Amino acid sequence: MGMIERHVRRLAPALWWLLATHAGAFSHLWIPAQIPMRDGTSLAADVYLPAASGRWPAILIQTPYDKRQFRFVFPVESGDDPLLKSPDYAFVVVDWRGFFASAGAARPDADRGRDGADAVEWVASQSWCTGAVGTWGPSALGKVQFETAAAHPPHLRAAVPIVAQAGEEYEAYYPGGVYFRNRNEFVAAHFGGGTLVRAHPLKDAMWEAAERLGPQPEDMSIPMLHISGWYDHGTAATMALAAAIQERGGEGARGKQWLLVGPWTHGGAATGTLAQGQLTYPAAQQEASREAKAFFDRFLRGVANGWEERRFARTFRINEDVWEEGESWPAATARPRRFFLAAGGSLAAEPPAAEARPSVLADPAHPVPTLWGPIIVEGNGNRQGPGDLSPLAGRPDVLVFATPPLSRPLVVEGQPSLTIWLAADAVDTDVAVRLTHLTPDGRLLLLVDGIRRASLRDSFSDRKLLTPNAPVRVTVTLAPISVTIPAGHRLGLLVAPSNFDRFDVNPQDGSSLADEPGAAATPAEITVFLGGEPGSFLDLPTLPDARVRRRVSSR
Repeated sequence: MGMIERHVRRLAPALWWLLATHAGAFSHLWIPAQIPMRDGTSLAADVYLPAASGRWPAILIQTPYDKRQFRFVFPVESGDDPLLKSPDYAFVVVDWRGFFASAGAARPDADRGRDGADAVEWVASQSWCTGAVGTWGPSALGKVQFETAAAHPPHLRAAVPIVAQAGEEYEAYYPGGVYFRNRNEFVAAHFGGGTLVRAHPLKDAMWEAAERLGPQPEDMSIPMLHISGWYDHGTAATMALAAAIQERGGEGARGKQWLLVGPWTHGGAATGTLAQGQLTYPAAQQEASREAKAFFDRFLRGVANGWEERRFARTFRINEDVWEEGESWPAATARPRRFFLAAGGSLAAEPPAAEARPSVLADPAHPVPTLWGPIIVEGNGNRQGPGDLSPLAGRPDVLVFATPPLSRPLVVEGQPSLTIWLAADAVDTDVAVRLTHLTPDGRLLLLVDGIRRASLRDSFSDRKLLTPNAPVRVTVTLAPISVTIPAGHRLGLLVAPSNFDRFDVNPQDGSSLADEPGAAATPAEITVFLGGEPGSFLDLPTLPDARVRRRVSSR
């Protein structure tokens, strides 16, 4: 199985899960079609109708990953997904221009938003359609929805972009200033642009232009349900975009955006599958599809289901297995709480009196593996989602810190950050951080991660190489999370010079990429300053104590 096929399998698990379950379920009629474009070409599509006759609102899915994948969903008598197996909707799946069955329509000046608009209007004009059209899909299938919406097709009524952002941003490719190798290599292989991305490791004029060129919040004019997961790599960007459109969107979009964030990975958010990495979340199973169905019922079918009375954000709190709602996120009651990194691997509530200077040898030839995390392509022992990181705890290049067993639950909601003072005997290094939940049975379960290149500690636009053995302060912002650490459990932190292949390895010689011409892998001793002045600390956004309602579930 090739890299693209493996990614599709992770990106849309419903395509396989639905096939193998619930025999005798509803099935759609399958009709091949060609959708004419305004330039005289046509895009290949599959139309799926609930019955031989009738009129229905339609949901358009635009994919670069082969429309045939959905033939395992709609026309088969299996599956119980609330949206994809609904008899209330027709579905149209179209291959992007230049991809798979639409390869013959490739044009150098192709505009996916314009193509999407043409597809929407074609669907609306069909005798089996009521004229109300929505769009749905994850990742690239979500990104194209923003481009389609920005083209303002008259019959587009609503959209559900999942684990998707509208434009191209520097930190999507270089989070913390570090090349996102796992994602970027996949994107380059399938969509191109890899040479350009690699040529701009700093946030320069190219990135500023790219960010301006993409669809903007003001370009949106329809209601949207934005879906993401705590274990996705783009959660913060999805949340920020939803809030921006809610506040600044055009007429029809402003005030009509909703956000759903569950305990999901990039590949598990589309339908809300039960298993996410090594864990299971029964309270979130199929919730993404249930919510999407209710959203479309309101805006495509006109069902008076109270959707518009809902609050802006609905988020899942891990370990409590509950959904929280609010007009903003994190909650207004969130307060910062600081934990200090101390000698002996302690995360202390008070500044430690004793100073310590632990050190690790960072060897770019032997990087710390990802094991589990918000990646796209699995392989080399690395997998998508939450999982046990305890095999990393014994490595000599990983520093492990943990609180004592908690006497009361600790509720974290927001974006944690780590501020660390370090010195290196090389001119550069990375600080890779993973926040974990330490269970009484010894598991180190990944919550969220983050990274920062030391030479880009002050700005992504201005590289400042390190003076060997001179202390510098580096702040790492982690991804957003909502989790309760139960009483008796511990909060943990892993600090390392690498997290591969989620991120590229820093050669530590001043080069931007590990494999760029002239880069020389340079081992370095990294010393971390604990206690005294300067010191290192973890800042957590916390909420008042909450009772833990569920155990941590395991696969």
